[in-house]
Amino acid sequence: SRPAELPNGRALPRPSAMPRGERCFGVITSWNMARPGKRNAEGFGFVTPDGMDQSKKTDLFLYADNIKDSKLRSEAKIFGLKSGVRVSFFVQEPKSARHESGSAIEVEPVRDGAGGGGGGRGGGGGGGGGG
Repeated sequence: SRPAELPNGRALPRPSAMPRGERCFGVITSWNMARPGKRNAEGFGFVTPDGMDQSKKTDLFLYADNIKDSKLRSEAKIFGLKSGVRVSFFVQEPKSARHESGSAIEVEPVRDGAGGGGGGRGGGGGGGGGG
């Protein structure tokens, strides 16, 4: 298959080199370990984006090979990922009508203190007036 072309005739870079939109945040909701001898034998799972209910329509597909962080990718392939792991990612649109949801690409773990979700901790109140 030929690479997609821009109107000026230049080929588009491959999708992983061209993230769409902003980096999103979400949680791993399930992980399926690779079955030896299968195509796509690296394992895969699903990510529920922040603010979404877990469902087939909104969960994003995640291949281990789409994990950018090498340590997390190795962990996914060897041990699998646990539900509840927070990650950041870009969304890749579905490649065909058969897949309702897109894929999470350029996935990285969310380090403590980073990522989406509520604001910072509230500041302390002012001191009481003397009198």
